[in-house]
Amino acid sequence: MKSLYKISIAFLVIATLFITGCKKWIDPKMNVDPDAPADVPMSLLVPSMELSMSYQLGGIRAVKTTNIYMQFLNGVARQSAGEANYILGPTDVDDMWRRMYYGPMMDATRIIQKAEEQNSPHYAGVAKVCLALSLGSMTNLFGDIPYDEAFNGDQGNITPVYNTQQQIYTAIDDLLSQAITDLGSTTNIMALSGDIIYTNNKTSWIKAAYAIRARYALYKKEYANALSYVNNSFASTDKFEMQFGTSNSEAGPIYQFATVSSYKNDIKMCSTFIDKLLTTTDPRRTFYAKTLGGAYVGSPAGSEVTAASALGTYNNSAPAPVVLSSYAEMQFIKAECLLKQTTPDPDGAAAAYKAAVASSVLNVTGAANTTWLDANINIEDGTTITLEKIIEQKYLAMYSTVVPYDDYRRTGYPALTPVAGAGPIPVRFPYPQTEISYNPNCPVIIDSNQKLWIFQ
Repeated sequence: MKSLYKISIAFLVIATLFITGCKKWIDPKMNVDPDAPADVPMSLLVPSMELSMSYQLGGIRAVKTTNIYMQFLNGVARQSAGEANYILGPTDVDDMWRRMYYGPMMDATRIIQKAEEQNSPHYAGVAKVCLALSLGSMTNLFGDIPYDEAFNGDQGNITPVYNTQQQIYTAIDDLLSQAITDLGSTTNIMALSGDIIYTNNKTSWIKAAYAIRARYALYKKEYANALSYVNNSFASTDKFEMQFGTSNSEAGPIYQFATVSSYKNDIKMCSTFIDKLLTTTDPRRTFYAKTLGGAYVGSPAGSEVTAASALGTYNNSAPAPVVLSSYAEMQFIKAECLLKQTTPDPDGAAAAYKAAVASSVLNVTGAANTTWLDANINIEDGTTITLEKIIEQKYLAMYSTVVPYDDYRRTGYPALTPVAGAGPIPVRFPYPQTEISYNPNCPVIIDSNQKLWIFQ
């Protein structure tokens, strides 16, 4: 027994020395990849979230595809020609879906979690605005989408359930309401840093939250709420947009596609849009489109006519910003709400309509263009203003955003003639192939003309 005891003591000593030696010898940092940190500070997540969100929401899938459908642009070659004839398959949208979920939406979720842990609601407010905008854009393109279980992949859930569009819209409004409270909080530990949209200006972010809230309240036909949100949103000098750099590597998404990429000759200005601009000699035409042989020439929708104007500097220059919302959009929303509320105010609607167009023209051209406005816009009053006129001018003002596609599906304006033989203009995107193949919860969509709940 004594001998066994000695052996046991000896074993424990050796084991202790071995374990202690290992602790001293093995560097606990040796398996840490400095290029892939396990924890990223919120100040670095914020610019990543903002940039990736803007790039996707202003890029070749969200904007190029819907702007082809809306006949701002015409696809004349390769995949863009297919889109012009309403051919968009599940594999075509895989990239946008993946980049939105793995990029800005995941970043926003992490920021919100970190902000709660670190008692820093100003960070959470910015993230909630971006997450709400991302959710709204995605649900308006696809319909039902994952949300409640979408960001639990680290817990082993790689087949999240889909929330209904009604649930997504409720979540959007909740996020924006919370964002406004968070951004106004007087108790905040870590000062907001890293914001490249508003350079950490919380007041500007509160206005942006109200603006996005107004957009989705309008879509839900909550006109009184939308008006209230508009009144708390942008002043005439405010903007909600992402600025890009002057080099090719720092350029905005449309310039990257239309000028830098090997697909740069695949899209031209569509004759539908060009003709609308030429009808009134719209001063924005010189910024929206380039001339061809001294004239503005459009390519007919669905054709492969390449002898047409290229995209102008408005969105086809390296530093061209991605517009996420604007004062002009808010005034168009105000005009529509005043016209459609329980007790219409057509005079107020006409005034908001004029302010919206004037803001767009000034922002695009840099000049007031009062003479043109007086001849073409300021002639409207409460006896002549209509929803069709409001949406028609909103269409011209919101070029290079997804908003006209939303408005067309809501209102049927502007009146567009579908491409002959291609069927009706699609009212939704297909679900991505990866979801169809690997997530049994992915809804089954009959065709691209199956209307979304919000636009019925």
